[in-house]
Amino acid sequence: MSFVTETEVLENVPEFAGQSASDKARLLSQVDAYLRSRNVKEYLDSSIVPAPIKLASYEIIRGILAGKLYQGKTATVVSKTVSAQSGTSVSKTFAAGSEDLNTYEQYILDLIKPYTKRSSVQFLKRI
Repeated sequence: MSFVTETEVLENVPEFAGQSASDKARLLSQVDAYLRSRNVKEYLDSSIVPAPIKLASYEIIRGILAGKLYQGKTATVVSKTVSAQSGTSVSKTFAAGSEDLNTYEQYILDLIKPYTKRSSVQFLKRI
């Protein structure tokens, strides 16, 4: 199961044509992994995948090729020392967990939002 075919990507992402066969396969695999990890509904046939999901797939490939997606992330460490009196101090270190979304990620998330599976709790009424 794949959200897009190689032919569709070749028609819509010109940079894709210059990739080796193994890189093309890896990029298509990364598209699937990216969308599945965000709970996008899977389709048995790529011909019935909605257009916004296909657009998101092309953006994922563009983002990967531009070096903006699937690039290692580093955590920023912030250290702070506070002194109340001479000889007494408290030190805390925080790892910054928030990161800015780049333009590729913002656009992709907007495209796929209506197609994500929502995990919710349903309360059933006893009869």
